[in-house]
Amino acid sequence: MRTTLIIDDDLYCRVKAKAALEGRKVTELVEEGMRAVLGEVAPNRSRGQRRRLRLPIIPARPGSEPLFGGMSQDEIHERLSDLQVEAERERVGPSS
Repeated sequence: MRTTLIIDDDLYCRVKAKAALEGRKVTELVEEGMRAVLGEVAPNRSRGQRRRLRLPIIPARPGSEPLFGGMSQDEIHERLSDLQVEAERERVGPSS
């Protein structure tokens, strides 16, 4: 079914960035969120199962501090999502 939703700009930007990082469509994340609100499990996915995230290889200079040192996978994913949103905002410019 097709529908139109009015979504906060910042929220949509973050969802779009997360979808891009995970190689998914925004529609998939919206459906997943709606199912979560209803307490349902997405088709073909068991509760708590997540897609594997492919992190970029970031070379470090010898002797430099680790970029994500001491961070959990979830913290790294959240930070990368934040960086993606920031990059998207800089590319698009200020919202009206």
